[in-house]
Amino acid sequence: MVAMIRYIILFVFMSLGVLLSAQQMKWTELAQDTVYYANEYLPDGLMVTPPGPGQVWDFRSLKAPYALSRRVVVTGERDKVIYASLVNGKQTDAILQLSGNSVQIVQLIEDNPICPGNKLLYSLTPAFKPFFEGGLGETYEYHGKMQSVFAWPHDLNCTWVPAQLPDSCRVTYSLSYDIDVDGDGTLYLPTEVNDVFRQHILEKRTLKVETKRGYSWKDVTAQIPTLKTITYKEILRFVSSDTGLEWADIEIKDNYQPVRIEFKTFPLVTRIFSEKPSRPDIFAYPNPTFDVVRFQMSDLLYGRYKLKIFNILGVPVKETDVVVDDPKKTIAVDLGDLQRGTYLYRLQDGFGRTIKTKRIVLIQP
Repeated sequence: MVAMIRYIILFVFMSLGVLLSAQQMKWTELAQDTVYYANEYLPDGLMVTPPGPGQVWDFRSLKAPYALSRRVVVTGERDKVIYASLVNGKQTDAILQLSGNSVQIVQLIEDNPICPGNKLLYSLTPAFKPFFEGGLGETYEYHGKMQSVFAWPHDLNCTWVPAQLPDSCRVTYSLSYDIDVDGDGTLYLPTEVNDVFRQHILEKRTLKVETKRGYSWKDVTAQIPTLKTITYKEILRFVSSDTGLEWADIEIKDNYQPVRIEFKTFPLVTRIFSEKPSRPDIFAYPNPTFDVVRFQMSDLLYGRYKLKIFNILGVPVKETDVVVDDPKKTIAVDLGDLQRGTYLYRLQDGFGRTIKTKRIVLIQP
């Protein structure tokens, strides 16, 4: 549950290059934005500090071999409600309801505790509202259930099989989720620095498994020998005090020993564009990159154009002439000679008029 909630908070972020308050964000407009996070396991225990104001957390030594992209993808509208999928890499992790500035998690996709490797779609009751941007000393609580009903799988290897195969099986998690904002200060990451609030999060899950033959449900939780019926998770989350964007999550065990940290790896969010835009457009991929990037142009009039690359101060660092003779003209440009950081790329027509200006990030290979 904590992992799913964490993914949602990732999307309170930049819009049009300007950091805004999370309360002003419109989720329907932010769909398709992507943010990148990475994991490091068994990090230094010194990053966990006691509660209190005015602290400094320095995580600049963190490293990870790769980053994982996460984004919200709108899937459709029903009864005036917009639905979307929360995509983690290539895997859908949750189903959301979007409405203006608010979002709710209505379903989660998680493992089947009886049949490992098999995913179940769980419904959340009540729907979970993931935002909490309280200041130092404020608290938040959520109590609910996530439940899934499925036909007993005859073709899967499960850790437990009843003597008589049931018609259906029901898995129910009772959830308790408590947040205490116990610290504020400055957080340093390898790519960014920001003023943050620290949230101390405690999650408790209680598992119940039932089977049904005919019309009645039977509690079989105690019959499953390897089942963990009660689980706990403790998280320290660092959230921007300006925007609500999550910067880092530290999973901790007994005595505040960190076992894993997930942290934001790139200094901005990139926009994923439709492959069939309705007007002249250009987008870069991969983005972020460390050397060669491909620029695809769409719905442009045939002719000559210029592609210019600028550093964050607006100084031009590279320029390429482009002859558009294809509806989806694509060119490759090697940016490996530029310093790592954030750049702007701009497409101009033959008269010097700007078609589009967007951002690209160069990272270490």
